[in-house]
Amino acid sequence: MHSFAARGAQLRAILSTATIGLLLAACSPSTSDAATADPARSPEPVSQAVAFVGVNVVPMDRETVLEDHTVVVEDGKIVSVAPAGEAQVPEGAQRIDGAGRWLMPGLAEMHGHVPGPDDAAYAEDVLFLYVSNGVTTVRNMAGNASHLALRERIANGELPGPTLHAASPWLSDEKAGTPERAEQAVREYHAAGFDLLKIGGIPPDAYARMAQTAHALGMPFAGHVPGEVGLVGALDARQASIDHFDSYAEFLAAEGAGFAARDKGFFGSGVADLIDADRIPDAVARTLAAGTWNVPTLSLVEHLASPEPAESMIEWPEMRYMPKDVRDGWVAAKRGFQSRDTFQPAAAQRLVEVRQRLLKALHEADAPIALGSDAPQFFNVPGFSIHHEMRMMAAAGLTPYEVLATGTREPARYFGTPEAFGTVEPGRRADLVLLEANPLDDLANVQRRAGVMVGGRWWPEEEIQSRLQEIAEAVAGRDAG
Repeated sequence: MHSFAARGAQLRAILSTATIGLLLAACSPSTSDAATADPARSPEPVSQAVAFVGVNVVPMDRETVLEDHTVVVEDGKIVSVAPAGEAQVPEGAQRIDGAGRWLMPGLAEMHGHVPGPDDAAYAEDVLFLYVSNGVTTVRNMAGNASHLALRERIANGELPGPTLHAASPWLSDEKAGTPERAEQAVREYHAAGFDLLKIGGIPPDAYARMAQTAHALGMPFAGHVPGEVGLVGALDARQASIDHFDSYAEFLAAEGAGFAARDKGFFGSGVADLIDADRIPDAVARTLAAGTWNVPTLSLVEHLASPEPAESMIEWPEMRYMPKDVRDGWVAAKRGFQSRDTFQPAAAQRLVEVRQRLLKALHEADAPIALGSDAPQFFNVPGFSIHHEMRMMAAAGLTPYEVLATGTREPARYFGTPEAFGTVEPGRRADLVLLEANPLDDLANVQRRAGVMVGGRWWPEEEIQSRLQEIAEAVAGRDAG
């Protein structure tokens, strides 16, 4: 693992070339913090039936509330949803009072990250940070072999955490820079058991072979759009998802005015002043025709472009759960971004606004969109960042229900498993969030939790807060040492 100084230099180098792929290196603490996983943290097997009694259900298969219902969970699955007066609760079931509360599906973080094997305790902390915020599914968008084992431990109930969908390690120029190496990498990662391929920066000919091989194997590929491939190339290749609205700014920029010679910057920030919003309908039509999903990560760019000083952002309450070297890396990244010659505050805000307009236009056209914030990156603390992201999506013009759909039923549809999770219906995985107020009234109510159920394992809010306090104290202790 890199030292902080090395990671800081890496961050600055990455920002100077407008490539953020290796930023994940700043998401893990140094190996001096390594610890052995605590067996006491492993959850007890899910065996007892659980009933949420007299609760208001937000099913998310449609925009409605089923008032005064009882939801019964057995063996990690929802087995019944019925009016409280008609429900049959199994003898011996744990009864959770739902009166005056709302029950919704757990959320999916469709562009998240989980640390690697260098610090098992830190990885477990990150998994719990997701769960503590009602995030019960994570598409882990930069993997290694350790994540395959982690995925199975969670699925087997050995470790509390969200359901993991594990992307491969980055397909970079070094690993997949020629057609032959790209094909070899795809076959290698497919055989290893990764769920999807994470795309980084590879040449067009390597990208084409990668796409051809992946389609032949039935393996989706997602993430960034290599600069030389461009938006049209990625859509033509039927990339499963484009994350961060990568390459859209370049597509929208008016050609000429020195466009070709420009440093395109961080997600097109270098050409933001050239963007022609009249081209948004064309971008939307092409995206819709391709069937490609978008994971916008609006908060990622907003955090970098925001005039709020890094020193203020690092004081946000959730920062106490992140190791100091990670926090320092974020501060250095923001300073590096805003100190670049190409950084113009007005243009940066223009980029934020255009990305919101693009999201709204894609949504209105029924182009598929999934919720994702890119945590832990750039002041995005796992779990907590999903609430920042949802607020930004609402600011773009989506209603609370529409935002919540991108994090519940839509991810299930993305994975091709609409009957597996994402709604409160019999047969669905028991990933649920119990709230003290209606999330359809205000997205802020998603943070007013009474507890979280992940895979049928119930975490009351008191236990969640106790575990969060343990994480904060451990981080403070390591920082002090």
